[in-house]
Amino acid sequence: MLYPGVKLTLFELDPAYCEWLRESLGSRLAKLVEGDVMRTWKEEWRINIPDRVLGNLPYNAASAIIAAFMENQSLAQRCIFTVQDEMGQRMLAAPASSAYSSFSILCQTHGRVIDGGRLLPGSFYPAPRVQSRIIILEPAEPFGRIHGLEIFRRLIRVMFTSRRKTLANNLKFAGNVKGLPSADNIIPAFEKSGINLSRRPETVTPGEWVDVANNIFYQGMR
Repeated sequence: MLYPGVKLTLFELDPAYCEWLRESLGSRLAKLVEGDVMRTWKEEWRINIPDRVLGNLPYNAASAIIAAFMENQSLAQRCIFTVQDEMGQRMLAAPASSAYSSFSILCQTHGRVIDGGRLLPGSFYPAPRVQSRIIILEPAEPFGRIHGLEIFRRLIRVMFTSRRKTLANNLKFAGNVKGLPSADNIIPAFEKSGINLSRRPETVTPGEWVDVANNIFYQGMR
């Protein structure tokens, strides 16, 4: 049931399901956007970011969809997503855990990530072969403002090229990434944050990554 005054916009790829939605929702449906949501969402968000976004995301595209919202600073006031359990664990993962990754850091530095619990396959019809998890996202800056967002995003990606290798080893790849300075110019940013380059990327906390990226940003402004 929809609350009075709620305008519901749906995104759906399957033409047959689109037709079923039109017939089922009728006048309660404000708009149905057909096609790949990755190609259509920006136009719909152009005027106003929605208050709420709800979605049972396709497992093969969920990380790309969530990353797109975050990287374009377009998270709704509250997003509630169903994702594959493994991906949900990555979003929630703590440093040094097996699921911790650059995607974990992206999610945890761009918003509050709340665990809504696991869903068993029987919660769906037809039942998938994997377990799912509810993830709630709310826009926030839990580790402070990130200055130079592109530097931050490129840095965490390249530094997790080999997550089990040391920071010093992964820095060798930085010079090949457009928008990042050379390794020699990044090292002082780690030193200023008190981070030893013998550590592995998986041990560096989201807050520390924000600090390092901000150091790089301010070095480039001198």
